[in-house]
Formats: sequence, structure tokens, C-alpha cells
Amino acid sequence: MIAFKNILKTGGMLVLGTGIILSACNKAPDEIGIITPPSPSPDAAIGDVLKGNAEDSLFYKMVVRAGMLTTLNDKAKTLTVFSPNNAAVRQFVSGASGGLIPPSGAPEATYVGFINTSLPVASAAGVVQYNIVPQKVPTASFGASFANLAYPTLLNPNPAASALLRLDGYLSKRTNGAWLNNIPVIVPDRMAGNGVIHSTAAVSVPPSTLILDRINADAGLTFLKAAILRADSGKTITTPTSIQYLLGTQAIAPGLNLTLFAPTDAAFQAALYVQAYPIVYGQLYQGAYATAIAGGATPADAALAATAYATANAPAQTTALTSSPTVFQNPALYPYLTAQVVQGILVYHLFFGQRAFTPNFPTTATAVPTFLNSVVPAHPGVTVASTFTGPVVTALTVKGLVNPTASNVLINPLPGGSSDQHYLNGVMHKIDQVLFPQ
Repeated sequence: MIAFKNILKTGGMLVLGTGIILSACNKAPDEIGIITPPSPSPDAAIGDVLKGNAEDSLFYKMVVRAGMLTTLNDKAKTLTVFSPNNAAVRQFVSGASGGLIPPSGAPEATYVGFINTSLPVASAAGVVQYNIVPQKVPTASFGASFANLAYPTLLNPNPAASALLRLDGYLSKRTNGAWLNNIPVIVPDRMAGNGVIHSTAAVSVPPSTLILDRINADAGLTFLKAAILRADSGKTITTPTSIQYLLGTQAIAPGLNLTLFAPTDAAFQAALYVQAYPIVYGQLYQGAYATAIAGGATPADAALAATAYATANAPAQTTALTSSPTVFQNPALYPYLTAQVVQGILVYHLFFGQRAFTPNFPTTATAVPTFLNSVVPAHPGVTVASTFTGPVVTALTVKGLVNPTASNVLINPLPGGSSDQHYLNGVMHKIDQVLFPQ
């Protein structure tokens, strides 16, 4: 393995306080509908346009609840508003109510009543402000190349830290659509007297936690958690050169823009089995051979006996060795799973400076540099390719340089799912293989 070192960078970032407590509210592909764009007066302010369009009625209620109507009707301002349609807001209300209100089918007054009385004003304000960009951004100005363009929103989750702090929205367009983060724009470029409105298929909820928070809490990422601790041997989360610091430090989160491909526990188990089997087999063979020779066997007979013993026992012993994340704490494997080797593998699963949502990936196989390129500039990176059904990615693959086949991103963008999981410092996608750089 190549020696990977000095890969983590620090910088003077603004401190970001904990913001909105709601989870992301993305939609499954079959929930996205197309609506007919209205034809408001070009002189009407954004707030009035929302008020006058039936499909914006629930988001308009959220605007009022958030105390943002005056801002949206201020013609001295120039704004871009991402307005989720009523179906999207109903789904958001269902999630915000803990499932007490169904995502569809309840009387409209039920959804309105929740927004008006039960949705905390601060939460409504956070969501609405995160869906507003304080400049006019038609889809022609969305990012057309990998990965996207970041635009500051109105949301400042910690004004006490800095009046200039903002969370970004990530705007992109391709031949088959336009997106805010991973959320499709279903009616673009609705012009108003003080800006533009883009109707969206889901409510874009601001992130409130960090990637490392998810890793530490996810029962399906225990091997990844253990691998990070092995890579950070002798370091803590406060050590600026640790992976824990990179993934789990709130003070640097706003400016990082990470993309993490997170191998599942099953992916790690499969990869570790392949790596460990020859080692276990060799150790069993050597022990059995030595025992046979000591018992008076000829070298030829000893070799036959050792081969039979290792072949019979290596699979079970290898499985036992690699079936738990404690494999990274096994001193017998330290010469093979060195901190430097594990660190190199992990940074190969990271994009640094790019927050890539599934719609941002090209549809043809394309090489993309990883964080490993910060120390090995000539490395070809990983090869990615996506498959769309309409505006929604239904398949995404990521191939490591020496992996025989590409890994699959496990597509599920819903809260707590496995793709497009959005955090303060980046986005995470679960994959079904460990990627190897060489």
C-alpha cells in the first residue's frame, strides 16, 4: 500500500451552532408530480404570488408562520424562493408531526392547523429561510458542471457567532432537469416583481448534524466507525489531522463540503474476508505443517496434511476474525491493517470541497478525484456513473481503481436512508463495497 500521510487540512472557519431539529424531507421517485405553472402578474411580489397560487398555499402558510411574508413582499429586495408544492408540504407535515398526520388524505385544515399552531416558529423560519436565496437565480444560472454551485441562503443558524454566517443551497441543472440539493425543480423560473420562484417536489430542510454523528449512531456503519478509530490511532476528535476532526467538528463544518461514500458493515466484512483469508490460511498451513513434521511425517506428507487442514479450517476462522468491527483492534492484524493503510483507504472514499448529490453525477462513466489526490495528485480517483428515471437518480455506481466491479450506492434518499443524506459538513451515500485505490 502507498503511504498516506498529512492528508487532513484545517482552516479558519466560522463556528456553526446547532440549528433546525427537523430531519430532511426528500421524496421517493413515485411521489414527484408535475404541476401547471401559474401566470401571475410580473409586478406581483413573491409573497403575493405564493398567496395567489393554489399549489403554493401550504408553503405560504409556512411563510406566514415563519414571519417572512414582509420579506417576500419587499420589492426593494431581490430573492429566489424554492416553493415546495402542497403534496410536498403535506409530507413534511407528516414527518414533523411524528407520523400523527398522514402524508396525504387528511383534510387540508389538518395540515394548515399543524403549521399554524404546532410547528415551532423557529423551525418554520429555519425551513423557509433555507429555501430563500437573497439574489435572483434563474435556472440558467444553476451549476451545469460537476458537482453544483453553492448559493448562500437566508438562513443564519447562529447569528451570535457571526452575522455573516449562512447555510448554502446547492443548485444544479442537467439536460433532464434542475435541482436544489437532490430535490427536483418541477416548475422553474416563475418570475415575480422582486425575484423568481422555483416550485420543488419536496421541502428542503436545512441540515443540523454532522456526518460523524450519523456514523456513530448508525447500526449498519459499525465497521466504518471502527476503521476511522484505527486510522486515527493516537489521535482524538480534537486533533486537526484526524478523520474524526474532519467529519465531526462543527467549527469547520460550514466550509468543508464533503461527499462520503460509506461502505456498509456487509461491505467491510466481504472486503476484510478477501484480505484476511490468505493470512489465516498461511498461518494454519504453517502450524499444521510444523506439527506433521514434528510427528515424523515426510515433507510431502506434511504438505498434504497441512493443505487439507488449512483448506478445511481457514474459511470459518477467517469469517470469525472478520465478522466483528473489533477486527481493527486485533494486534495480530496491526501489521496488515496499519493506521496509515486504513487512513489511505478511508480518504479514498471522500470528495473534499464537493458536496455531490445523486443528480450531480454524470450518466457516463467519469473519473473523479478523491481526497487521496491531495497527497497522490496523479491518482485517477474513482469512476462514477448515474442512471436517471426522469429527474430522479435510480442507480449510481462508484468504482475503485482495483475493484473488479463497481460498487452500488444504495438508493434511498428519505430521512435516515442511504443516499443523499445531508449534513452540516457534507452529504453521505452508503455503498455495497469498500473502494481500493491500489
